[in-house]
Amino acid sequence: MGLFYEADRTFEQLMDEKKNFVFIGEAGSGKSELVLNVAVKLAEKTGKPVDLFDLDQTKPLYRSRDMKDEFAGRGVNIIYQDQYLDAPVMVGGVRVSLMSDNYTLLDIGGGHQAAKFAGAYSDLLSKDDSVPVYIINPYRPWTKDVDSIDGTMRHILGSMKLDHIYMLANPNLGCATTVNEFMEGLDKVDRLLDGFTEVNSACVRREIFEEASALTDKALIPVDLYLTYSWVD
Repeated sequence: MGLFYEADRTFEQLMDEKKNFVFIGEAGSGKSELVLNVAVKLAEKTGKPVDLFDLDQTKPLYRSRDMKDEFAGRGVNIIYQDQYLDAPVMVGGVRVSLMSDNYTLLDIGGGHQAAKFAGAYSDLLSKDDSVPVYIINPYRPWTKDVDSIDGTMRHILGSMKLDHIYMLANPNLGCATTVNEFMEGLDKVDRLLDGFTEVNSACVRREIFEEASALTDKALIPVDLYLTYSWVD
């Protein structure tokens, strides 16, 4: 198995086949927003409980934990540990959830420390019912070239003691991303990874989903924006 795997599977197919998901992405990639969308979709589609562990310790805003109360009524249990300043913390219950019948989603961010924590569960995350997902947003500085992407992925996967990953595109510039900007970002993803792997699934803002679907053969996943703040226009 190479570094990139399941390249012939859409992310929707993986959601039907897997139980445990590890989401990796640098700050600003849109990772936490996508984790929330996947959690809600799994809960609504299957009726099974979803445990979402917020292990992201790299930023103070746009965290999945901010939706804990709202999502509790939607079958999603968001679990996290409060931090003191920048001190890294362990979050309890991960192993139990990974071994249960619940869906388990790990939002680990792009930080080395969170990835190292996730490595404690590599024996479970390497099984067939689990999939590590790298969120690639070509509009972020950490994805300016394939060497940057490769360095980040290998660093995090090494910390997690895993050797493969699924690539999911999320070309966005925020809540006002246009169809043209989405398509330009999608083309950039293809150019960046040309000769390495094919990215066949991408996330798109629900408001432009229909228009974007008519412009690409990739499998698109409509995304709702939950992480908004009163000071964001």
